[in-house]
Amino acid sequence: MTIKLNRRAFGGLLGSTIAASALAGHRAFAQSGGNVRLIWWGNPERDKRTNAVVDQYIAATGAKVTPETYAWGDYWQKLATQAAGGNLPDVIQMDYRFIFEYARRGQLAALDEFVGNELELDDFDPNQMESGRVDGKLYGVSMGANSMTHVYNKTMLDKIGFELPDSTKWTADDYVAIGRELKDQLPEGVYFSENMGIQEPRLQTWVRSRGKDLYNADGQLAFDVEDMVDYFEYWKMMQDEGLTPPADLQAQDSGKMEERMHVIGRSLFGFIHSNQLVANQNLMEDEIEIVMIPNAGDQPGQYLKPSMFLSMSENASDKSAAAQLLNYFITNPDANDILLIERGVTGDASIRERILPGLTETEQKIIKYLDLVSTWVGPLPPPPPQNAGEIDRALRPAWESVAFGQVDAKTGATEFYENAKRILERS
Repeated sequence: MTIKLNRRAFGGLLGSTIAASALAGHRAFAQSGGNVRLIWWGNPERDKRTNAVVDQYIAATGAKVTPETYAWGDYWQKLATQAAGGNLPDVIQMDYRFIFEYARRGQLAALDEFVGNELELDDFDPNQMESGRVDGKLYGVSMGANSMTHVYNKTMLDKIGFELPDSTKWTADDYVAIGRELKDQLPEGVYFSENMGIQEPRLQTWVRSRGKDLYNADGQLAFDVEDMVDYFEYWKMMQDEGLTPPADLQAQDSGKMEERMHVIGRSLFGFIHSNQLVANQNLMEDEIEIVMIPNAGDQPGQYLKPSMFLSMSENASDKSAAAQLLNYFITNPDANDILLIERGVTGDASIRERILPGLTETEQKIIKYLDLVSTWVGPLPPPPPQNAGEIDRALRPAWESVAFGQVDAKTGATEFYENAKRILERS
């Protein structure tokens, strides 16, 4: 099922309100003697907020919670190892690209039986709720909406005195032209853009803007090898012209936010998801801003997506206790006073009403950005097929073989494309 969040629908997501008295409807959480294991991928800001909510939950309920966190790249390898050993944590932060794979393998528990009991989701946005369904069953509750974005150092750009064009209309060619114009005006050692050849979400915007996507509803590649070649050639050209860091410098970015080129002051532009702006800003002294991603075609490359879900392991030792912890993160007012919108704009209307007036300037930028994205956005894509995660992990070594000059862009792109097809054939 494809869900389209247009401007009207997203405006309703942000603007709908619930009477304040509804907050009194949250039932007390039962005491639990079980130890609930919680795992998430994060960054320093997310880790700080999540651990604070865990401490608050333990103090309020007397429950036992064991938290576990990793950077994005390490997270999925760790989760795969735990899944193979039948030792998944009870409550799992899950991504849209992987939820179908884990659910269809029988590794996630359907949450439907808990809705109306441990899970109080009466105020929850139905579009966000639907995004967590796999084959008609609810396997994840969305923690918020977000979209992909280019982030840039506003302080640095303001000093140069350059004004960016309307980001709903700019193109990949515009991005290159701006980079060439700014190249000699940037501080020494600062490049125009981080190199995004390894970024699978960035590749997705590239092919979507050409009227395609990464995968179709049948779980096959939905773009052509020529699209892949063009993508690698584009970023190799950016590297060769000195608009992005050289391969050895770019390779120092392991995926951790604190290592990103724009965060450490080595690039003007970078790539993040909108919900990461708060954590990103907290790592930098300069002010940063987000804009839409330049299109490589005439179709919307971006879409509004569930930033992430909370899911439950099928093998959770105490599913009721796991559901209570999951519900606390999603619906508890005190918890969301801490979480705010770091993981995305919440789908719970009463929580949204409570937190929006107190958001910081940085958080308000996220709201403004998502409202902008909703004016030029395509539908939520089909779910990634089984083994899509393996393709995502294969992109970095494929790109780096090009970046380091081991193969040319056409060869590297073709080899990656053929490898991706083989991976899908095994699924």
